[in-house]
Amino acid sequence: MTQININVNSQPMSVISPISLSELIALKQLKDEGTAVAKNAAIISKNEWPTTYLSDNDTVDIFTLVAGG
Repeated sequence: MTQININVNSQPMSVISPISLSELIALKQLKDEGTAVAKNAAIISKNEWPTTYLSDNDTVDIFTLVAGG
């Protein structure tokens, strides 16, 4: 296992590699429902999260829906 540095929503973060997008979402304690993820500016479909692994210096943007009026 190796420590890598990534940026999540413009915030630096160190994580243990290998780590998939699904594992990152769980680590951040976010729900899958209503969440969209982009890796290096490319939207990743939810069914690809478990098999999409992060590398050193990757950028991840996580978007969540917020209900309200």
